[in-house]
Amino acid sequence: MNYKLIERKNPRSQSGETKFYAYIMNMEEIGIDDLATRISATCTVTRHDCLAVLSSLQEQIIYAMQEGKRVSLGDIGRFRVTANGAGSETAEAYDIKLLKSLRVRFTPNTKLKDALSLTNKTFTLRHLQLVEEEEEETEEGQI
Repeated sequence: MNYKLIERKNPRSQSGETKFYAYIMNMEEIGIDDLATRISATCTVTRHDCLAVLSSLQEQIIYAMQEGKRVSLGDIGRFRVTANGAGSETAEAYDIKLLKSLRVRFTPNTKLKDALSLTNKTFTLRHLQLVEEEEEETEEGQI
């Protein structure tokens, strides 16, 4: 997993001072086709069968959430829908127009949290240098 350092204002400081923070670089996206290929490489199921199951999984997650159900994906975690909006003084005074939006929330399970824990030795974090730093190093090396 890659990260770079970015300078930001400290959100806990009123003085406007800046500090450097680690920013995880999610550079590439993996889609259903690639997941199907990876899964088929680790078992006896064909890529097309995996693709059909993953495609159906997407649809079923959406349908279940539209029905108001929480969706559990085993060791990965759970998806659920939450509501955002304004409140009313009484239940009788509530109007659905006070509801502003619905959001999807994901809660990772323990296995996923442990896999991404800083104490987990199965993956490493690599610091990506800033582009400006790399250019300076290149220019210095050419002199």
